[in-house]
Amino acid sequence: MKIGFIAPNSIAAVNGGLRTQALFTAKHLKELDVEVVFISPWDDISQLDIDIFHVFSASMENFGIVSRLREQNKKIILSPVLYSNRKASNIRTLLKIEEKLASVSLGISSEFAQKKQICGKADLILPNTHAEAELINKAFTISNSKIQVVPNGVEKRFLDSDPTLFEKKMGLKDFVLFVGQASAPRKNVISLLEVFKDLNEKLVIIGDFSNSEYSRKCLSLADRNPNVHLINTLEHNSELLSSAYAACKVFVLPSQFETPGISAMEAGLAGSNIVITEVGGSTDYFKDYANYVSPYSITSIKKGIQDALKKEKSQHLKNHLVENFTWDKIAEQTLSQYKKVLV
Repeated sequence: MKIGFIAPNSIAAVNGGLRTQALFTAKHLKELDVEVVFISPWDDISQLDIDIFHVFSASMENFGIVSRLREQNKKIILSPVLYSNRKASNIRTLLKIEEKLASVSLGISSEFAQKKQICGKADLILPNTHAEAELINKAFTISNSKIQVVPNGVEKRFLDSDPTLFEKKMGLKDFVLFVGQASAPRKNVISLLEVFKDLNEKLVIIGDFSNSEYSRKCLSLADRNPNVHLINTLEHNSELLSSAYAACKVFVLPSQFETPGISAMEAGLAGSNIVITEVGGSTDYFKDYANYVSPYSITSIKKGIQDALKKEKSQHLKNHLVENFTWDKIAEQTLSQYKKVLV
């Protein structure tokens, strides 16, 4: 079996969850004797001997290539990485209005309209959570028969995370940790920093800030708080990152939504207590082993962190993640979906 992987060009610039998902899915599929080819924008897809094209992200960047694949009757599997805090019914209404106006418009499609078209052109859609699946089904009126949840995964190597390196280098232990795209408003770092104005605990943020107004506000709050420690983005294979997960007491993702937040899974595997947004399907992964918070409530985020700090670390979440979400298991689930499409 030969699978072509397609991802938006921006994946090279952002070392985030989408890049991790694609790379580790490919790695473990290869261990199952699946040949994975990373498709370049320069490749002539009509000349490629590929059984299935696996497209990562229902983004506007991928709209053109998905349309070409459909025109050529290629098999398409889509990992949409798609979520919105808007209600599915509201999105559906907006799309209906747009369709009615299409005859008098200039042919310009909204982001939601393009995402719907990308999903509609796929033979099979593999969302990461049941909440994402429900949104696609209800907002885009796509049949559940075309949707199959395949979760994100986590590397087993984080089981061996050792706090020693981080503790020695930074002089910190049992702190609260955030890892992610700190400059992205969706990650809600500004609310996290607001919480720590009157929470006398150490906060470590690993992630880059940009020159945006949002980032400047975050940096201003951080500069005024001696308990906040900022570290630039670390490579995913960094020993210091793994050590930070093991050294912290609580890992927090108070995002507007997550599907589900691979960094939280990594921290959980390293033994950290988890505080995570209640929005986007995180309960699929963390069950009763995490503290869930509302991203729109400073009080909720603060209480979630305080409650998690009081808890002893345990093996329960770690065992749950190992049993269900390591990348080898996710690759097996993905391969089973490929086989369905080829029948």
